[in-house]
Amino acid sequence: MADASDHTAPSPAPPAHLVDVRWGVAYPLVRVSTGIGRDASNPVLIRDVSASRSHAEVRRDGDRFVLHPVGSAETRVNGEPVAGARPLAEGDVIEIAYTHLRFTRQALAPDVVPAPERTVVDQDLARRNTEIREIVTPAHVRRLRRQLGSPVELHWRAIVMGVLAAALTLTALILAARRLF
Repeated sequence: MADASDHTAPSPAPPAHLVDVRWGVAYPLVRVSTGIGRDASNPVLIRDVSASRSHAEVRRDGDRFVLHPVGSAETRVNGEPVAGARPLAEGDVIEIAYTHLRFTRQALAPDVVPAPERTVVDQDLARRNTEIREIVTPAHVRRLRRQLGSPVELHWRAIVMGVLAAALTLTALILAARRLF
């Protein structure tokens, strides 16, 4: 006779995420279909004017996930254009506009933060062109500090950029004055 411990329930499928490579934000793929695009109603919100409002979606198909472009051009996976449905494999990178989303079923790295829960209250606000309406968490700030450097280093970078901008402006004024006289 079989022991009751032999009849364990199958382990649930590992959770899948799309991880924004630049910002280290993980979007869980918990719905049957997860929209990706510029419109605020999408669970994966792309803040880039070159992305469509509804650019693509990831659909769960049994135990796999499939990327479907939704009437948009320039959706790529691992650098290759995607014209129709494309199954996703571990580590695939979806490129939409200037955003890169890595598909994973692995445990999230310590520096990756889950995407904040959002609710859309004002539909008019949700349909506007891209605006920066991001919730900045302490993890975002820590990640930016690591990427950009110390405040002193940032201060000097700003000074150098200001001097370069002034030099370019002065050069443009001198060239314009030469044309006038």
